[in-house]
Amino acid sequence: MTPGLDTLDNDGENEDMKTSTALAFAGICALTLVVWTSTSPASATVAAEETITGRLVESGCAAMGSAEPSDEHVACMVRCAKDGDPIGILTDEGIVTITGDWAATHPEDLTRMMAKQVRATGQTSQAGGATLLHVSTIELAP
Repeated sequence: MTPGLDTLDNDGENEDMKTSTALAFAGICALTLVVWTSTSPASATVAAEETITGRLVESGCAAMGSAEPSDEHVACMVRCAKDGDPIGILTDEGIVTITGDWAATHPEDLTRMMAKQVRATGQTSQAGGATLLHVSTIELAP
C-alpha cells in the first residue's frame, strides 16, 4: 500500500484531506465571526440606566467648553439639531452623545433646554471610544 492512500473513501478521496479542508473552513468561519462581532455596533457595551448632568449642546459645538453661548449661538445649535445634527450633554469628562430620536420628537423641549444645564436619564453604552446615551427623560437640572 502507498502511504496516505490507505484511507480512500468510496469516491476515491483521501479522508485526511476532507478533514483538513473542513477544519480550515471552520477556522475561517470562526475568525470571520470574531472580527465581525468586535467591529459591529452590536458589540457596544451597555450599562444599566444612568443619569448624566451637563450642558445640552449640538455635538459640533461641544468645543465651546464651559463658555456661555450667545443667543445667536443657541439658535444656531437648535437649528442644527432640528436638521438632524447629533446632540449631546457636555460634562466635565467630555461629551455624551444622545442617540435615538429625542430631538426630533421633543422639538419644544430641545429649544427650551439647548445650552442649559440638564439632567438626562437613559441607557448608556460605549462604542468606538464614545459614550452614548439613549434617553428616557431629560429635564432642566436644579
